[in-house]
Amino acid sequence: MRPGDELRVGRTRLVLRTTDPVAPTATEAAQSAPPLTRRERDVLVALCRPVLADNLFTEPASAGQIAGALVVSEPAVRQHLLRLYDKFAIHGGGERRRLRLANEAIRRGAVSLSDLRESFPPA
Repeated sequence: MRPGDELRVGRTRLVLRTTDPVAPTATEAAQSAPPLTRRERDVLVALCRPVLADNLFTEPASAGQIAGALVVSEPAVRQHLLRLYDKFAIHGGGERRRLRLANEAIRRGAVSLSDLRESFPPA
């Protein structure tokens, strides 16, 4: 890009305003989401759904909340979460592990905000 170059995205216009030439750099693509089963994806959506709550800093759903939303047992949810931690390379324990998984799922596109707004399909 050079100073004055313009990029349009929908009705938005972006113009590069600088006096210094921009050095070309390689753009790295974000890592994509790993392959997920339908139920793993349901667990991720239920985990991330509290993001839409009115509170700005919200914790992801607990295993009990996910189990209630999906009408399954907590041990089943914990098994899915263990596999998801592995698939998303969330290593180490700690109470922040669900938060790291939720952030990684959204960052890598496994879950979108529109997914969180939709209701779950009937079991």
